[in-house]
Amino acid sequence: MRSRLFTLAGAAALAAFTQLSPHPAHAQTAPTPAATQLPYPAYGTPAPGIAVQRPQAGVPQAVSLQQAIQIAAAKSPVLAIARAQLKQAHAPLSLAHTAIFPNISGTASSTHSNRSGSGQSNNGTFNPGGSFTSNALSANLRQLIYDGGRVIAQIHTARANYGAATSTYERSFQTLAFNVATAYYTALQAQQATLVAQQVVHQNEVQEALVNAQMRAGTASRVDLATAQLPVAQAKVTLVRAQGAELQADAAFANALGLDADTLVRPLNDSAANSITTLLQAPPVSYDTAVKRALLMRPDYLAAQQTVMAQQYNLQFAKSGMYPSLNGSASYGTASTLANGTDYRPSDSVGVTLSIPLFDQGITHAQTEQASGQLDQATAQLESARLNVELNVQQALVNFVSAQAAVTQAQAELSKAQEILRATQAQYRAGVTTLPLLLNAQVGLTQAQTDELNAVYGLRQAEQSYLYALGEIAMSPNTP
Repeated sequence: MRSRLFTLAGAAALAAFTQLSPHPAHAQTAPTPAATQLPYPAYGTPAPGIAVQRPQAGVPQAVSLQQAIQIAAAKSPVLAIARAQLKQAHAPLSLAHTAIFPNISGTASSTHSNRSGSGQSNNGTFNPGGSFTSNALSANLRQLIYDGGRVIAQIHTARANYGAATSTYERSFQTLAFNVATAYYTALQAQQATLVAQQVVHQNEVQEALVNAQMRAGTASRVDLATAQLPVAQAKVTLVRAQGAELQADAAFANALGLDADTLVRPLNDSAANSITTLLQAPPVSYDTAVKRALLMRPDYLAAQQTVMAQQYNLQFAKSGMYPSLNGSASYGTASTLANGTDYRPSDSVGVTLSIPLFDQGITHAQTEQASGQLDQATAQLESARLNVELNVQQALVNFVSAQAAVTQAQAELSKAQEILRATQAQYRAGVTTLPLLLNAQVGLTQAQTDELNAVYGLRQAEQSYLYALGEIAMSPNTP
């Protein structure tokens, strides 16, 4: 089967998961205020205790994506459930093999009985009564010789079912790793969104200070100042909401790793600044190539194939219900012959038994019909799995290409918004433009910063979806 997948060390398997290379941390292009640890909420009534995150022994406070997946593989109950299910799936395979081995049993008995005398017996002999002891030892062997292939079909069915369970376990690990990656980049995006919100507050406060200075110089009115103060208040609302979203994303990330929601564990940023370069080691392949690769690698599709094979053997097993069977048997023993339990005399026997089913009330026919229906269902599920693979691959490729293009356009948007804001600020200071136009330019920059942030982490999510669609996210860790 594919047991070689489980011989890889956990670290190597997890490195294969992301197929990513390290990049410098994502840097914001807009001016950044001095880094401070903001209270939660940054504005309004403090909420002590809600934002407290506690370190957990053995868990780094800042983790890479590979480290996050390793922690999840060790601690998440999701994978623990999958491992337990795989153990259960192995039991029928072990049981199926027992039928081809001989059955050997041993028996030892010792019986002591008391019997009262009955005088003259019916046959004219005298029965004096008394105590009697009987001792015996025996060994018995029974071996299946021929059953029309019934046991072999049962073994093949169990082996194919275990293969399907193994593939299902692999996909469970890949799904866990994908969920961790999704939570990882969602948490990073939320962190960066809070930084952007801080920048927007800072930028709007700069505009407010500019208008305030002009009002003191007599070139602006109180209405202008109030107009400039409104974006500051709106930006503070956005910052508070961003803080809440970040705390929720951090809790979801910890939960995905199998940790308490208040665990202090933060993702390390691996996104390059203002770059459309993918973190994938190899660029995406064409649709046809990707589908072929996915059909070879996707554990869920391989599990569907194994299930079809299992049902084929199960149908063969059901049909063999009316086949004859031949069993061999042998026994050897010794038993006492005297009343005091002594004078042992051996005995042995060897024989074969041929059983030919003649009529079984239609049980075999019913079981065959049931197995045939199960095979049809498994075949249809395999076709459904194939179509699902094709859909996943097509959507993942389109999403990846769109996400990469969106980063390029978002960077162009951000660059243009920065240029417009700088020019508008200069014009406003010179008195050749109006405050509404200045505030519009600030709104445009804020939108561009948000678009650039969403585009970068949209690309990160698209990369993981692409790998997950191909079934190349990770090799599985060691199985039980």
